This record gives sequence, structure tokens and C-alpha cells, in this order.
Amino acid sequence: MTKSKAYIGFITPGFILYTLFMIVPLGFAIYYSFFSWSGMGAMEFIGLDNFKRIFFEPRMSGIFRNALGNNLRYMAIAIFVFIPIQVLMAYLIHLQIRGHKMFRLMIFLPYVISPSIVGFFTLLVFDPNIGMLNNLFISLGLPQLVSAWFGSPNIAFYLLVAVIGWNGIGVGMVIILANMKNIPEDVVEASIIDGASTWQRFWRIELPFLQPSIVNVVVLSSIFALTQFDIPFIVGGLNGGINGKLDFLNLMFFRYTFGDAYFGETALGFGAAISVVVFSIIFVIALLQKLVFNRVFNRR
Repeated sequence: MTKSKAYIGFITPGFILYTLFMIVPLGFAIYYSFFSWSGMGAMEFIGLDNFKRIFFEPRMSGIFRNALGNNLRYMAIAIFVFIPIQVLMAYLIHLQIRGHKMFRLMIFLPYVISPSIVGFFTLLVFDPNIGMLNNLFISLGLPQLVSAWFGSPNIAFYLLVAVIGWNGIGVGMVIILANMKNIPEDVVEASIIDGASTWQRFWRIELPFLQPSIVNVVVLSSIFALTQFDIPFIVGGLNGGINGKLDFLNLMFFRYTFGDAYFGETALGFGAAISVVVFSIIFVIALLQKLVFNRVFNRR
């Protein structure tokens, strides 16, 4: 095998596995989305009827818009709130502030905890009857702070986002921190000699070098936001919490595919249509982000 073709031997196993477990299932999902099928028995071809139910049937379209809206709201919070926090935390660790090793461990540690465990402990803390937080407020003589928490439509969504963010915020921080380690030291030293403050050095010298990692974190955060399931399912239940405040697209997919919530039976054809819509949304958003970032960076 020549050197120019040596890479084929390295990528072939991964390509085969990716095709078997990603491309082929996606093809079957697209195929099944045109059928009415419970997973057993005969399949009835119905064309685009499943997609019409998602977008135009009054009840289902409302549920879909609500779930998609929750995903997009969480994505906006992840990009405009969590990522700046990740950059700040990475920079503080990069500066090696006192206790930076323990700080890095405490931020990243929640990520290694299973989301199902995080969801379970979240219920233990915020349960309105036996939850640790309400009991703490009562023991401190602050009954006015007792709340239903996830049973309150006004705060349930933002509380859930905070829990999910706490669970996963360390990943982006580590990616950005790794990029900071690769910033040329001579450039940083030159800025220090020129009298640049810590803030000026970060804003004018180091932040431009972080563009590749920030772009990656934005894309990964967007995909993560659009594929939420574990913690919302454990905390909000199959129906997405009070008035659907904790409903997400993947939870909707599970509910109407396996949860007997729409047709009174499992509906794999309808669920396949939901999965195709979700995939299309993720693909379009990722593509738009790539085009926007390419245009911004090419201008520079």
C-alpha cells in the first residue's frame, strides 16, 4: 500500500461502523416515516401524512412548537450564557489562580456523573415534599422561600437548564482551556512587556486565538441542546412537566413512539417522522453556524 493511500486502511473500520450505526439507521428512519406502522404487522404507506400531523394538526403542531421552542431557548442560553462562563472559568484556571487545580476538578467532575444519577439527585434536592432544599429553608425559619420548584411553571424550565448546565459545563471549559495552552508564549510575553493588563491581554491577544475552540463549543452545545432527553425525562416525566414546560424534541419523540400518548399504541412510523424532523433541524442549524463562522472569519 502506497503512502498516499495508507490513510484508507485507518479510516475504513471507522467508516464501516459509522455507516452501520448512523447512515443505515437514518435511511431506515426516513423510509419508515412514510408509513403508518406500530412496529409489528403490516405497514401502510401514507406518504407525508406523518409530517402533516407534526406541522399542521392543531394539537400535535402545538406540542411540536412548544418542544422545539424549549430546545431553542436552551440552545440560546447555552451559547450566550454558558459559553462565556466556560471561557471565563478556563481563563481563570489558565492564570493558575489559587486553588485552580481543585477548581478545575470541581467544574469537570459533574460531567463524569451519569445524567440519570444527576436527575435522581435533582429530585431529591428539589422535591416539594421531601426535598432537601425546602427542608433546609424550613429548618432555617424561612418558610416563605419554600417552593414547588419543578412544579412551578415560572421557574421550572430555568431550573432544569441550570441543572443540565451544571452537569455539562466542564466539557466546553476543558476544550477552551486546551486551546489556551497552545497560545504562543512569545506573543503573550510580548504583550506583557508592552504593558498590557490582564484584561487587555485576554481581550486583544488571547481571545482571538480561541476562535477555533469557541466555534467547536458553540456547535457541540447546539447539538447537545437539541438532543436533550435524560435529565428532562427523569425530572419532568414522560409528558414534559407542568404544561409542557420541560418538554423537548427527543422527549416528544420517545413519548409518541413508545409511550402510547397519541395513537393509543406504539407508532414507529410517526416516531420516525419526528426523528427525521429533529435530524433536519440539527443539520440546518449546524450548517448555518458553519456558514456564519466561515464568513466572519474570512472577513478577518
